Amino acid sequence: MFLRKNKHLFLLTYWPIHFIWYEFLRIHSDTMPNFYLISSPLDDYIPFCEWFILPYITWYFYIAAVLIYMATKSKKEFLRANGMVMGCMLASILISTVLPNGLYESIRPNFETLGRDNILIDMVKYMYNIDSPPRVVMPSMHASVATALFVVMLKAKALSGKIALKIVSFTLSTLIVLSIVFTKQHSVLDGVAGLLLVVPIYFVVYHWIYKN
Repeated sequence: MFLRKNKHLFLLTYWPIHFIWYEFLRIHSDTMPNFYLISSPLDDYIPFCEWFILPYITWYFYIAAVLIYMATKSKKEFLRANGMVMGCMLASILISTVLPNGLYESIRPNFETLGRDNILIDMVKYMYNIDSPPRVVMPSMHASVATALFVVMLKAKALSGKIALKIVSFTLSTLIVLSIVFTKQHSVLDGVAGLLLVVPIYFVVYHWIYKN
């Protein structure tokens, strides 16, 4: 009965499809034609900082929180939020399917020579273990979706006048975008591409599909 009245929630079924697709690309990208390894000289100037693992993993909860909140407010708010998130995710993985890409593993720190060990570094090591080798990186889904979530919070009628919450959203989105390079999960180029991706997704969602 609930799902019959809220058929738009079936859009969330994209998520398991996305993660299966992502895992397939991550495992098989190296064997695909036109495989690209992404790097930028700027990457060498950005130090590894394990503290950024916190905003990096917060990304998952951020997505869930925004989508759930918008779902409780109105169908249109949810559809716009989901359109921004799913649009960025789908566009990123389509690009990585057509142009398989990844990072040189040398971008990641050598923990034996790093000179420190703590629970945050253990978290980073765990992330590396489940996401190695680093593939499907450009455009960065973390960067594009985090920025898209801030746009959703900024545009939501339900949050009109709630400046403090929007400042929190902006701060969190910014930290997540920075986290991708400070945890050495992405190149600067991945982040820039992710930020640029939000622009066309925004116009499609807010000025075409759900313009009214």
